Amino acid sequence: MTESHDTGQEQRFSYPSGAMYKDYGQAAAGAVIFGIPLVYAHSNIYAVVILGAIVLMFLSFAWSTWRRHRTVIAVTDDGIWSEGASRTALRWTEITRVDLRYFSTKRERGRGGPATDEGTGWMQLRLDGAGGTIKVDSSVTEFRDLATRVVRAIEQHRLTMTESADVNFAAMGLTPNMDGAAVSYTHLTLP
Repeated sequence: MTESHDTGQEQRFSYPSGAMYKDYGQAAAGAVIFGIPLVYAHSNIYAVVILGAIVLMFLSFAWSTWRRHRTVIAVTDDGIWSEGASRTALRWTEITRVDLRYFSTKRERGRGGPATDEGTGWMQLRLDGAGGTIKVDSSVTEFRDLATRVVRAIEQHRLTMTESADVNFAAMGLTPNMDGAAVSYTHLTLP
């Protein structure tokens, strides 16, 4: 996609600072809680390896939070792009796959089934194309508006989506209208 993004109405989405500061706090707390014993565990290689791995996990979480915090997603009638720690731009016509997944944080009590309480999980929108991949999670401001724009692009450009995207868009009340044409699905394959 070119640098000119002024075709159609541009809409921008970003991650709210409040949520990001909470994640920064969790990352710092975890790194400190496991980092202090790490300093005193230098004589026990097993403790150093385990505590060091945990501290690295929290530092990695802090890094990914910083990257997300800097990210801005912009959408026009021509395409979508993300700016921040890295830049990816995709024209709607270049997108080869749309995926929308739901990740649960709670299980249904007593049965171990999927979450039933509203707000117990999050969604991740993934757009793959010639220019790379754009991932956006549902904590971004006005995620529903973003999902609506993606559904409109699926309709207009006959984009291919995964079956989970179809199910999850429907759960949001956003079903692509393909004017009688069959919805094109792509299946995920594992190596």
